[in-house]
Amino acid sequence: MKIGFKSDIHLDFWIKDLSEIDEFIKDVLNPQVSDVLILAGDIGHYNEQNVVLIEKLSKYSKIFLTYGNHDLYLLPDEKLKYSNSFKRLDDFKSMVSKIEGVYFFDGDLIEIDGVNFLGSAGWYDFSLGLKHGYSLNYMRENWEIIMNDSRMIFPKIDPVNFSFSHKEKLRANIQKADIVFTHVAPVYISCHNDLILDSFYSFYGYDLLEENVKYWIFGHCHKPMDFYEDIVRFISSPLGYPHIRTGKKGINYLNLKGL
Repeated sequence: MKIGFKSDIHLDFWIKDLSEIDEFIKDVLNPQVSDVLILAGDIGHYNEQNVVLIEKLSKYSKIFLTYGNHDLYLLPDEKLKYSNSFKRLDDFKSMVSKIEGVYFFDGDLIEIDGVNFLGSAGWYDFSLGLKHGYSLNYMRENWEIIMNDSRMIFPKIDPVNFSFSHKEKLRANIQKADIVFTHVAPVYISCHNDLILDSFYSFYGYDLLEENVKYWIFGHCHKPMDFYEDIVRFISSPLGYPHIRTGKKGINYLNLKGL
């Protein structure tokens, strides 16, 4: 089985309008035919652009996707259309559900050729900062200052409670999963070499690392990563922004001969 994976495409930073999307796919993503392509969140700020991209990518493989923080953002023109970030998300789910071979994951478990895939957005929970002695109030205050999530998602979410709800969705099926994908990493990572900022890039998911899970694909951080935590291989392939080249072009692939 050949599995592609990509995150943090941030499509609207790369193209001005849909006339440029074919060139973007060819020159930036350069997809190959595969069994599955996992898109681990932050596709872009505009549903219409995102859906066109997904429809075109679905010609190469089945698409498994979840959402990231930017997929909930309401920019001024989107805010005129959607008063609520989750209405935007529901509209996106409805649009991609009409594309053959595309599956949206929100705690769902899907089996393909004997391999069980589990996906959810995941969400950061401040636990890295709390572990190092910072108070919850201090972490919330910094989140309000640092993260656009506090200003661009409507209504404003409580990251701790939101993270817990995503974690419970994963927990319900984790013992059956071979490959898991989330937008946010479930283990602590160093994305910005800053303890406070890095606390907004992971959640405490060490208790989810069951021995049946072989791969965990994630995004959110725009630095490509590949490491092991216990027996689970954690891998990411973020694209990121064209003006801040910490990610990388192209789609990464796994070739599985058996799990």
